[in-house]
Amino acid sequence: MIRGTTPTFELKITDNTVDLTQASKVYATFSQYGQTLTKTGADITVAARQVDVYLSQAESLAFAPGAIEIQLNWIYSDDSRAATNIIKVYITDNLVPEVLS
Repeated sequence: MIRGTTPTFELKITDNTVDLTQASKVYATFSQYGQTLTKTGADITVAARQVDVYLSQAESLAFAPGAIEIQLNWIYSDDSRAATNIIKVYITDNLVPEVLS
C-alpha cells in the first residue's frame, strides 16, 4: 500500500467453516507501532468469507512507511468470538504526504 492513497483491502478467510454473514459484528483492525485503526459496520463490506475495507487518504497517511498488521475479529449471535491470524502488509511512502482535494 502507498501512503496517501485510498486502498480497499480484500481480506479473505480460507476456512470454509466460517460464514461472516452469520456474525453480529465484524471488526477489521490495522495496527502499527502501538497505534490502531478499527473499522466496523458501514465502514466495511462483509461476505461469507471476505471483508472489504476501504481506507481514506487521511487514514492511510496515518501509517508510517514499514509494516502494518491487520486482523479480523468477529462476534456471533451466540456471543462466541473468533479471529483470523495477523497478517503483515508493507506500506511505502508517498512524495505528497497530505490529503489531496
